[in-house]
Amino acid sequence: MNIKPIPLKLFLNVLIAIFAFYINYYYANKGLNPIDTFSFFDTGYYTAKGYHPIKDFWVISGVLIDYIQGLFFHIFGFNWNAYVFHASFFNILISLFFFYFLNQFSKKIIYNFFLSISVAVLCYPVVGTPFPYQHSFILSLISLLIFYLAINKENKIYWFILPFLMFFSFLCMQLPSGLINLLIIIFLIFYFINFDKSFLKYFFLGSFLSLIIFFSYLLITKVSIDDFFTQIILFPLTIGQGRIIGEEDAFESAKLINKLTMRGILGHFKFINIFLFGNIILMIFHIKKNLKKFRLDKIIFINIFILFCTISFIFHQLITANQTFIFSLVPILCGLLMIQIDRFKLLKTRNVIQLLLFVLILFVTFKYHLVYNEKRKFVDLQHVDLSTALNANMLNSKFNNLFWITPHYFSQSPKNEIDLLNQSIKIIKKDSNEKMLITHYQFFSLLIDENLNIPNRWYFPNNTFPSSIENEYYNNYIKKFNEKLKRNKITTIYILETSPKEFQFLNFKDLLKKRCFEKKEYNEILYSIKIKNCV
Repeated sequence: MNIKPIPLKLFLNVLIAIFAFYINYYYANKGLNPIDTFSFFDTGYYTAKGYHPIKDFWVISGVLIDYIQGLFFHIFGFNWNAYVFHASFFNILISLFFFYFLNQFSKKIIYNFFLSISVAVLCYPVVGTPFPYQHSFILSLISLLIFYLAINKENKIYWFILPFLMFFSFLCMQLPSGLINLLIIIFLIFYFINFDKSFLKYFFLGSFLSLIIFFSYLLITKVSIDDFFTQIILFPLTIGQGRIIGEEDAFESAKLINKLTMRGILGHFKFINIFLFGNIILMIFHIKKNLKKFRLDKIIFINIFILFCTISFIFHQLITANQTFIFSLVPILCGLLMIQIDRFKLLKTRNVIQLLLFVLILFVTFKYHLVYNEKRKFVDLQHVDLSTALNANMLNSKFNNLFWITPHYFSQSPKNEIDLLNQSIKIIKKDSNEKMLITHYQFFSLLIDENLNIPNRWYFPNNTFPSSIENEYYNNYIKKFNEKLKRNKITTIYILETSPKEFQFLNFKDLLKKRCFEKKEYNEILYSIKIKNCV
């Protein structure tokens, strides 16, 4: 019997997929930060049970991620593994697509393989679990690479699928997708005017179908278009504006003015800048070489596009309140630089230079892997002794494989935290009345398998929901909050904190429209607000 050898490219695709999956799976199980780690755990559970973000709980981003997570729960069961599989799938997606992209331009398949492995190391494992920045970043990256392919390969399929990716990236997170989408539209208009109009109809067809999907979603879920614009467009714009101009109630670590330093822009992103400048230098060489017959060709056009996209990614990173998550741009920019060197033969010593770039990528990948993956810096565990983590099946068997340790208040006492959570679960589960839970531990609904009527995805005052009367959308939020209380006949609101007095900013006199209530404390992190009739 003749056994055909497995083609090298197929073999490498399988290796990339396996590696991308398991590296994310491994680091996702290595500690957690409740605020970030469980962002889509309970909300994914709710969508799987027929509830909808925007309509049933306040969000400012991540609508599509909720539905994808709901699908993963349906397929793999309502457990931690299904949650991590979701993020690991997206790590596979960007790694395999980048490998596909590189192979369209370069025959150096081993270089392409290791650059894709680098992306797998530096992309989703930084976070580990589903997160809006990473989803939007990944889909935005794929969008710009599709745009790159559409221009260079002139394939109508690329033009057709591009609007879907732009649309889905925005539904994951408004930024960086909004900036990248805007750049794609601007450069697309310029491209069709100056280069080729023949593919315009395919882009419009994809855009039209995307709009049909959007309005069908609104009709099927009965999500109000006013609520959609308030939660996804208008209120988030006030957050971004506050961070850009440095308003007092904006996240201190997200204020742009605090980041505009030499180290903040050049030093912190030095390797991104190195490869970006490399692409710019090659573009200048190309212009100089063709100076006598100079015209704006596709090489210059696409390089300018990549320049603006990279600046947009950095700008968005500067106004986020999270740790850096865009270092996978380094191997991607390196891949684009290698394509330039190889395809346009602008440098006689291109093989030597590509080898040096490859060595640099190995160094960068190892460096950021140690800091962001091994030390779990994105979830603020870089100063925590991870060896003291406990198996989270002590909390619930659905968390099997997760090693529980959190930053900040319980960083040195994970068992105490788990004990308090187990105690809190029993208290909340024992209450048979309709209740609401406010917490950053967004997994109680799934564990108890009960609708706990969560009002929000996140609870950061005036940054993820309008919490003060000065905010122009405060009344929208108060109205929605009280409608939920009335509609679901809620008599008790439980507040579960990751540290004592974490939610002291909640003003229940305003939230409950000056109705009477009684506070009851249960343990170090759990208390309740019992809504009563005023006498």
